[in-house]
Amino acid sequence: PMQVLGDLDKPGQRVLVALGGHGGRGNMSFSSKRDRAPRTAERGSRGERRRIELELKTLADVGLIGYPNAGKSSLLRSISRASPKVAEYPFTTLRPYVGIVEPEDASSDVFSVADLPGLIEGAHANVGLGHAFLRHVERNKILVYVVDVAGSEGRDPLQDLLVLERELDLYLEGLSRRAALIVANKMDLPGTEEKLEELKLGLELLEEDRGPTALTQAEVVPVS
Repeated sequence: PMQVLGDLDKPGQRVLVALGGHGGRGNMSFSSKRDRAPRTAERGSRGERRRIELELKTLADVGLIGYPNAGKSSLLRSISRASPKVAEYPFTTLRPYVGIVEPEDASSDVFSVADLPGLIEGAHANVGLGHAFLRHVERNKILVYVVDVAGSEGRDPLQDLLVLERELDLYLEGLSRRAALIVANKMDLPGTEEKLEELKLGLELLEEDRGPTALTQAEVVPVS
């Protein structure tokens, strides 16, 4: 199994990954009045040699989480100047895009939002983009679940939320407990008002069944 040598998540942090060798002494260390250029030298000891893997995790205040084609990239485009690729096929986002959001209220702080690659069932086991997506979620303070409330691809939005929540916890226990918001996207499609109410009701019943969680207590925000 791979060993984690360090997690650099604060400015100025350092981690020792290998020990260097001890330097030897060159010929000038052995010079004398009689021998100004000796041919004697002393070898140093070897340092450690190891292969390491560097893993970059995107730092952002908010992470957009959802299935492929849920509308995460379009949402990021609308709230920031970021320009992630938008297309009609899945997995358009192959790497995180970070946008800076400047609230209209001058008293509110500027914050960063990351559009993360689409998540599907089995991602914790590296299905789809799997770990390429999930490792970035570790750095987000707030999770925004983006769901296709219209179910335009034949999926139920509540089930999508449950799968997303489960995949987060299977990857890293407790990850889904972070502060959350649910964006009910694609509200401009026919019949979505009724489906939005069904989603809210489903979350209420879920809370009655298993108690309050970050997901069931998250505010649901309709977006076109």
